[in-house]
Amino acid sequence: MQENRYIQEDEIDLRELFKIIWDKKNFIILFTLVVTILAGIYAYSKTPIYEAKSIVRIGYIGEQIVEPSNIIEQKLKIIFNVDNPQDSEEAIVTKIAVVKNVQNFIEISTESFSNEQAINKNKEVIEFLQKEYKHKIDEFILKTNINIKNIEDKIKYALDVEKIDLQKNINKIKEQKLVRVEKEIDLLKNVELKAINKKLEFNQQKLKEYQNDANRISKQISNDNTQNMLMSIQLLNTQNLILNIQNTIENLIKERENLTNLKLKDLEKNKENILNDEIKNAEIELNINFEKKLEDLNNSLVLEKLKLTNDRVKNSNIIGEIITNDFPVKPKKKLIVAVAFVTGFIISIFLVFLFNFIKQYRNEATY
Repeated sequence: MQENRYIQEDEIDLRELFKIIWDKKNFIILFTLVVTILAGIYAYSKTPIYEAKSIVRIGYIGEQIVEPSNIIEQKLKIIFNVDNPQDSEEAIVTKIAVVKNVQNFIEISTESFSNEQAINKNKEVIEFLQKEYKHKIDEFILKTNINIKNIEDKIKYALDVEKIDLQKNINKIKEQKLVRVEKEIDLLKNVELKAINKKLEFNQQKLKEYQNDANRISKQISNDNTQNMLMSIQLLNTQNLILNIQNTIENLIKERENLTNLKLKDLEKNKENILNDEIKNAEIELNINFEKKLEDLNNSLVLEKLKLTNDRVKNSNIIGEIITNDFPVKPKKKLIVAVAFVTGFIISIFLVFLFNFIKQYRNEATY
C-alpha cells in the first residue's frame, strides 16, 4: 500500500511539472527563439575567420636535419607569437607542431579574415624557416664544392705531374743508371780485364824468354875469368828481371782476381738490384700504389659529388600545397545556433520552475 502511494505521488508530481511547463509554453518558446535569434545574429554578424594549413619538411643535409625539430618548433612559436597572438594582427599563426611520429615534418596553421591572407601568413612562416637555415645549407654546398675542386686538382696533379715523374724515374733507372752499370761491366770485361790479360800474356812471354836466357847463360862455360865474371853479372841481371816480372805477373793476377771477384761481382749485384728492386719498386709505385691513390681520389670525388645530388641537400619546403577551405573555420554558425537553441530551451525551463517556486513561496507567505 505504501509503494502504491509513492507511485501515485510521483505521477502527481510529474503531471504538475508537465502542467507548469505547458502553461508557460509560450514563454519557453519565445525565450528560446530570442536566445536562438540573438545567437544567430552574433554568428552571422561576426567576421569570418579562414584557416590555412601546410605540412613542411624540415631542411636536411644528408641524413641530418638542419636542426632538431623540437628546437625549430619552439623558435617559430616564439617568433610568431603562437601562444600569445596579437589581436591587432590581420593574420596570426595558430599552430606550429611537429607531426606525430614524423620528426622531420612540421604542421603550420594560420588564420585570417580571408583565405588569401591566411595563405600569405603561412608562406611567411615557411619563408622565414627557409631563410633561417639557408646559410647552413649554402655553407655545406660551398665546402663540398671546395672539396670537389681540391680533389679534382689533386687528380689533375697526380696525372700531369706525379705519374709523369714516376714514369721518368723508371726511364731514368733503365736508361741511365742501368745503362751506366752495364757500361761499367762491359768496360771491365772488354777493356780492363782484356788489358790485364794482354799484360799477363806479354809478361809471361817475357818471363819465358828471361828464363831461357838464364838457362842459356848458366850453361855457358869459359876458361876466361873475365868472361865468367861478365856472364855472372849478366845472369844476375837476368834473374833480377825474372824476379821483377814474376812480381809483375803476380800483381796482375791479383788485380785480375780483384776485378773479377770484387768489382765485377759488385757491378753485377748492383745491376741485379736495379732490375729486381729499383725498377720493380718503381713500377709497383706507378702501377699499384699510384693507381690505388688515383682510385681513392676518384672515389672521394664521387662521394663528394653525391652529397649534392639526388636531393641529399635540401632546404625546408612545403609538402603538397597549402590547404584551405571555402568556408570559414570561425565562427561555427550552425554549432552556435544549435547550442544557443538547446541552452535557451534549458534556461527557459529553469526560469519557469524558478518563477513558479517564487510564486508558490509568496502565496504561502501570504496565508
